[in-house]
Amino acid sequence: MSTPLDDLWGQLPGPSDSTTEVVVNGRPGFASAFDVDTAATSSVAVAARSGAELLLARNGKVPRPAIDNARVAATFLGSLDVDGQPVPKWADLSGYYRTADNRAVQFHANFAHHAEGILERLGCEADRSSVEAAVAGWQSDDLESALIADGMIAAKLRTTDEWQHHPHHLATAHLPVLSIERIGDGPPRPRPAAERALDGVRVLDCSRVLAGPVCGQTLAAQGADVLRVGSPGLPSVPICVMSTGFGKRNAFADLTTSEGRSTFDDLLAEADIWVDAFRPGALSAHGFTAERAAERSPGICVVQLCAFDWVGPWADRRGFDSIVQSTTGLVDAGARASGREMPEAPTPLPVQALDYATGFIAAAAATRLIQHQSEVGGSWMVRLSLLRTRNWLVSLGGPTAFAPAAPEASPAALHTVASPFGQLTAARPVIGAWDSPPMHLGSSAAQWR
Repeated sequence: MSTPLDDLWGQLPGPSDSTTEVVVNGRPGFASAFDVDTAATSSVAVAARSGAELLLARNGKVPRPAIDNARVAATFLGSLDVDGQPVPKWADLSGYYRTADNRAVQFHANFAHHAEGILERLGCEADRSSVEAAVAGWQSDDLESALIADGMIAAKLRTTDEWQHHPHHLATAHLPVLSIERIGDGPPRPRPAAERALDGVRVLDCSRVLAGPVCGQTLAAQGADVLRVGSPGLPSVPICVMSTGFGKRNAFADLTTSEGRSTFDDLLAEADIWVDAFRPGALSAHGFTAERAAERSPGICVVQLCAFDWVGPWADRRGFDSIVQSTTGLVDAGARASGREMPEAPTPLPVQALDYATGFIAAAAATRLIQHQSEVGGSWMVRLSLLRTRNWLVSLGGPTAFAPAAPEASPAALHTVASPFGQLTAARPVIGAWDSPPMHLGSSAAQWR
């Protein structure tokens, strides 16, 4: 009988059989209506196996990676303290609100301009009670549609049955967890013997929240030179910068200027992996497409991630993990499976499982593509979305009855390191090791080592 790990492995390029046994210790222990434990462990394990197989090809040693699920739990929790104080995960106006039709909507307001846009649409003050009163005068569908049209991030909390009949679900339900295609020619890039799987591999990391940064950080832990590049004008979420910035350097390139575009183009020309996890269309609007990457760097591996995928009526729709959960019925199903009432008690997954699982699977695909490319050549692209990961999670089983419990990170799964932000206490790496703590955005030169 195949396992979820086997199923993920079978979707990656190269031989489907593997000589690498992944040792799994314990379970993360998440209380959920869906099998978050299996999703978390399997996504980390497939990344570990991909790195082990590449290391085997590079130095002939047969590694035996071990997954410590206490560390997996701490990682998926996004545990982070700075100088002994926890870093907030959510802005004040983010969360769930009851509407006039006795339904609920969710706002994602962690970026200031999203919060401002919501307040402008509602015409109310910037405090939660004022927002609640304003939302109570709206029908859920109308408010969701209005905010999406405004470019904001919001979701009506649908039931799983409503989502099953939604046109976007019908257009995307058949998609695999990931899809890989050859996007150009290019000579094989042989990988010499090395101590770590991704030594010598250059990763251009264009990501903010949260799956893309997890992918880049996982590649960094296996030896890759990961350069995160963003615009100096883009807002950021501090907890994401810190909790997913280990092992990376951070640079700026303003693509609205000719100098910034030239800098980015030069970086792309020497990259082995390009992680494009910005909003779909954001980089292509400046001419930086997967095809451009294959032209500038024949043999490159492009990793694209988004929320709602690239097909269907909601293709390229903005979103984050929690928004996908709300939109597609996971939050409503969680409430019902725990014996709670909706809309009074929305019950999301205990962690941002879609983000983290997608990030680890993306890292697995990138690592496997590096090995595949070194053997057959070509330029390659892999696509993943939070929506595909959501469908995979649901396929693992559920919803089943459960008793909600606040997850906690084991102290043994945490470590404290000095950083430019202060003393950071965060999850230990689940794969490999990082060479540096998180750095401030824009603190590094926009050039390869």
